[in-house]
Amino acid sequence: MTEEKELRLCLWSCYYLKLSLMWPLKREEFKSSKGLYLRLLVFVIISGSTFTAMIFMHLYKSLKVGSYDVSEDLAILASNIGYVLMMTMYVSRQKDLELLLLDLSDFKTYGKPPNFDKVRKRMDLYAHLIFFYSMFGSFVYNMDKIILIDKCKEARRINEVCGSAIPFWTPFETEDLFTLTLVITYVLINIFVVVKVAMTVSVQVLEISSHINLRIEQLKIFIAGCFDRDFKASRERLDFCIRYHNVIIDERFSRCFSYVMFIHLAITGIIIGCLENQIVQEHQPEAMLHMGGWSTATFIACYGGQLLMDASTSIADEFYNCPWYEADVKMRKDLILIILRAQKALFVSTGPFNVLSFALFVSIMKLSYSIFTVLS
Repeated sequence: MTEEKELRLCLWSCYYLKLSLMWPLKREEFKSSKGLYLRLLVFVIISGSTFTAMIFMHLYKSLKVGSYDVSEDLAILASNIGYVLMMTMYVSRQKDLELLLLDLSDFKTYGKPPNFDKVRKRMDLYAHLIFFYSMFGSFVYNMDKIILIDKCKEARRINEVCGSAIPFWTPFETEDLFTLTLVITYVLINIFVVVKVAMTVSVQVLEISSHINLRIEQLKIFIAGCFDRDFKASRERLDFCIRYHNVIIDERFSRCFSYVMFIHLAITGIIIGCLENQIVQEHQPEAMLHMGGWSTATFIACYGGQLLMDASTSIADEFYNCPWYEADVKMRKDLILIILRAQKALFVSTGPFNVLSFALFVSIMKLSYSIFTVLS
């Protein structure tokens, strides 16, 4: 762990998660998380639960009056429940993640990995793009609802808030401008807090995977110079590589994101299937922005998981391709055990969904299509 406790990666993703009440304020970092827990608890009680209840009531009232085109309600309801659960699970592991990021920011023992700054800048760019895509999508979605406010008022059969970015029901009238403005503002604040959660967490998974990959590439450089005819020096270099490998294959990464990714992927198939139905059956092209966000978030997370698996298993190939035949017999025997361990992939668990990988992404897309066919 770094003595100065300075993060050198995930700076922008942590900043955007701070806007979603998922990362501590600057003065709280590396200290107590009580303020973070309190802010999230207040949001869940005062806003998250009320927000979810009003969306659920809109769905219930719509079904009660015989409106069965409720794929938008189902998608938004699943999204909001998923967001709140993801925020809760992420914050519960925030301190462990903080320590992991600190360790990845420590260059004292093994040095700074090559291309570290280049990868960090690229990941920061991805975090910026994800944030602005989320904001742009929310703006377009809301503007479309405002443009169609008169049409909504003519067609509505329940106490629906016309002009709201999402299907929202209230137990009171919202016809006067002041009340309508308050409700729409409340909805927009909630959207601003939660809409970027899934995509930003997915970017962070990719970012951490990329930096672990840099460490693996650095280890390969050390392995390449590990063996020569100086047996004592070779033994020391091999021991150094073994220690570094043990640091790299730490399973904290998986523990920090396992429950978050489980929730993410558990709801993604449902949401995308509902959005596909909105686009095809209900002719709502604006839903493509929502679907694009969830599809992109899922792909980014799965790409990060696949990158981690491929990189970690490539260490065994590097050991095998090095001039191990120049080492003494004892080192060769040790090398067999090292290669066997290196063949076990490092991965991010997603609970019953197995692990983050391209195969999992394909499975989620298949599930979404199945849900779409059921709805249509």
